[in-house]
Amino acid sequence: MDFCLDDIPGHASLLKRLGWSSSQRWYDTWMARGGSGLAASAWPCEVADDWLWGVAFPLLTAVEAATRQPERQLMALSGLPGCGKTSLANWIQAAAVDLDLSVAVISLDDFYWPAEVMAQAMEGNPWNVPRALPGSHDLSLIAESLSHWRRAGVLQAPRFDKALRNGAGDRSGWTHHQADVLVFEGWFLGASSEADSASDPALTHAEQSYRQQVMVALKLYEPLWTCFDQLWHLRAPAVTASRLWKVQQETRMFEFTGVRLGTDALNNFIRMIETALPQEALQSIGHADVVIELTDDRAVRELR
Repeated sequence: MDFCLDDIPGHASLLKRLGWSSSQRWYDTWMARGGSGLAASAWPCEVADDWLWGVAFPLLTAVEAATRQPERQLMALSGLPGCGKTSLANWIQAAAVDLDLSVAVISLDDFYWPAEVMAQAMEGNPWNVPRALPGSHDLSLIAESLSHWRRAGVLQAPRFDKALRNGAGDRSGWTHHQADVLVFEGWFLGASSEADSASDPALTHAEQSYRQQVMVALKLYEPLWTCFDQLWHLRAPAVTASRLWKVQQETRMFEFTGVRLGTDALNNFIRMIETALPQEALQSIGHADVVIELTDDRAVRELR
């Protein structure tokens, strides 16, 4: 490694919480099981050591421990768009396959409403976004799917294709996951409808008015938060960091797929992230079990 594990504040404390008193022994154990080569192809680009050993392997350690629990475990991964949570979740899924662990990864986005319902749910929002806001997900289906998974170990979830309807997206079939542990990722998981708005930027009248509707919708998600057995939060230094991260994410997506949001659509989406919810709701998730503090360039600053 080009860096020392102990250079990341909180790393040793987190490992102790996960049952490892020696960082070196933990590192050697993972090196013997594949190290940085484990599921390496799952990362969309080269992954930095601080992310690999400061975030990915600690999370995988927690996921593996969860597979040994007597009851099925639901683990949540929250973070702003562009922070890297989806790439991390995909790596966890790939690594679990390599290690023969009973783990599946799902996204809050999987449960978007079908096109017609979604259009009604998002009608009139001042950012003109086709989805992503609280209110764009089928909460009854989430509850039903998770309840069935808790009982039977099989999760049935819709598949949402964001490329359909000229980028507005729509459901496209179903997926079936058989797993003892689910990792559930989403950009506002754990956000509180009671968060203070004192640190927010100035909102337009239309944004202020529509936010009331968003907050009513967000409160309906809070029973889902109580179902999480663990919640890991990838915390940005500020909500505005998502502006750069989302641009970078769209650039990479264009390089790989030839598809990306137009300039106006991207700016509207970023403005929605910055104003639809109180920024405190996205930055201070009080019941997170683990908080990974990131820098503006997404380096790992501290683990809490």
